[in-house]
Amino acid sequence: MKIYDFDIKKGIYSFEFNELNTESHSHPVVEIIDAINGNFSLEVKGQVYNNLVFATIDANTKHKVISQNCTVRILMIESHNSQLYNFLKSRDFKFDNGVYTKTSFVKKDDLFSAIKTLAMTEDLKTPTDKRIIDCIKFIEENQLEYKNLISELTSKVFLSNSRLSHLFKEQIGVSIKKYLVWNKLRQAINLYLTENTNLTDISLESGFFDQAHLSNSFKNVLGVSPSKAYNSRTLQF
Repeated sequence: MKIYDFDIKKGIYSFEFNELNTESHSHPVVEIIDAINGNFSLEVKGQVYNNLVFATIDANTKHKVISQNCTVRILMIESHNSQLYNFLKSRDFKFDNGVYTKTSFVKKDDLFSAIKTLAMTEDLKTPTDKRIIDCIKFIEENQLEYKNLISELTSKVFLSNSRLSHLFKEQIGVSIKKYLVWNKLRQAINLYLTENTNLTDISLESGFFDQAHLSNSFKNVLGVSPSKAYNSRTLQF
């Protein structure tokens, strides 16, 4: 695995895999997959899409990726406002079953680059409601377990637990609890990329109970084990 971008602040993450075979998983990011060579397959909600060269998977859509004998580059974008979706709509993207797929696509590389440029130059991560903006900022700057986090957030934005939970999921697409796991995973990966430390230390430092807790969360959200991803990585910063 090659890592080209891992920008928590912008919510942009890009990778390259010689082969990628995942378990069923979902994540709170829009995922764009571009085949550099060969073809890959997707399994989404029981439906299989074969011989693909390009796909966009909507956030929080459960899926599996199979890319044997195929090198793919992947772009993940945290999209919490309408800019990315408006951009995709202007290119005639129509999500079906949570995905947009192509078995042939002459200008796919240009589109992949255009989407990445948009993510780099525009703020796609910031939600529209200031209260949720404040919640995201607090989650990212503090390391609290869910129970304590909720009490802090509700007092911070002056909303009831139920109202905050509803508004957060409406704006971000996932529950606060799932976003908390996503935030811990980002922190764990970032620690691995920037510090010379082991998975056990990373797990504890990023807020997981132990390495097994990190591994299970990693697999549920990203579809592969952290050891499989980390052991094959080549940094390209």
